[in-house]
Amino acid sequence: MDSSEENLDEFVSELTRCQMDLFYFIRALTGDMHAAYDIRQAVNMVLWKKREKFRPGSSFKNWSFQIAQLEVKSHLRKQRKSPLVNFDDKLFDLFATEFAETVDELPERRAALSNCLAKLTPKDTVLLRHRYWSGGSLETLANDTHRSVGTLKARLHQLRAGLRRCIEGQLHQPGSS
Repeated sequence: MDSSEENLDEFVSELTRCQMDLFYFIRALTGDMHAAYDIRQAVNMVLWKKREKFRPGSSFKNWSFQIAQLEVKSHLRKQRKSPLVNFDDKLFDLFATEFAETVDELPERRAALSNCLAKLTPKDTVLLRHRYWSGGSLETLANDTHRSVGTLKARLHQLRAGLRRCIEGQLHQPGSS
């Protein structure tokens, strides 16, 4: 196998390995899961077109995140034409940099979240699933469960705070990390 084939193999391996982190990075920047899928595809196209510029041994993730950041900015600029969308470039760059620096913690955070979610009551699990996985409205759940929207909002606030504490506690236990 010659060096160009080895470089291509490494490129494909790195591209494949970073897909989930790339998706989470883009989703965090856009806040839109559907846009994140589309933007990740665009990023993959750019990465493929620029594959000759990738240097084996360098950080593929950092390189792909830089390209993703540019693609997200392009997407948001197009959305900026809408009066509902407004973002500050400096704040966006700061957020992108901060997220890129912490993305390696995501697998541990996902595992901790999974452990913390397993400790919830079935009623709380239903609330979280309804709100965050199904995208259902609180009004619908309030009607279905005979609770007020305010009560559900307060409980969601408590659950988020509790999950945050649980995750941080698991991440800072001796032997974790």
